[in-house]
Amino acid sequence: MGFFDSLVPTEQYQAQTLAKQSGSQGMPIPMMPMQPQMAPAGLPRMPPQAMAKGGLTAANENIKQIQIMKVIANYFKNQGLPVDKAMIGVRKEIKNGLQLIPFESSVMGFKPLGKGVAQIHFFTVGVIEDLANDMQYFYDYLKKKGINTVYDSIPSPITIQMFQQLGAQVMRSDNPKYKFKAQI
Repeated sequence: MGFFDSLVPTEQYQAQTLAKQSGSQGMPIPMMPMQPQMAPAGLPRMPPQAMAKGGLTAANENIKQIQIMKVIANYFKNQGLPVDKAMIGVRKEIKNGLQLIPFESSVMGFKPLGKGVAQIHFFTVGVIEDLANDMQYFYDYLKKKGINTVYDSIPSPITIQMFQQLGAQVMRSDNPKYKFKAQI
């Protein structure tokens, strides 16, 4: 079955193909109205205009956002925190400027606080080896953004350890709102 087979009813497609092969140019091919395509089981049915406006790029962006939220939800679940309540907090922070930067099995929450300063938090579902690679990516990301001071309100011990291994100077926060401060 070719790509266009799913767009044209199979019977109509076969009749057109047979007519071309037999050389019968004069025989009209009966036209059947196209039936709306059914979405595979478990997937929402998208109206035709949904794909036309954003195409695959919009669909891919939606999938990416869903995956980011799944990583964060699983992170909270693994931490033993109430997922629904924690996700409400994340969504509130997003409305207040939090950006979610994904990489491999982790997501970095990133919120600029001023020139060269940002609030961060790492959400991960990977193993320690994955986290080391992810942290290197995020560390480089922060440096490229011109961030030289980061704060976190709920740092994990592994985050502190990874930052130290990457060369950051970790210290007690000078801002009572945060428990962690690092100079990159």
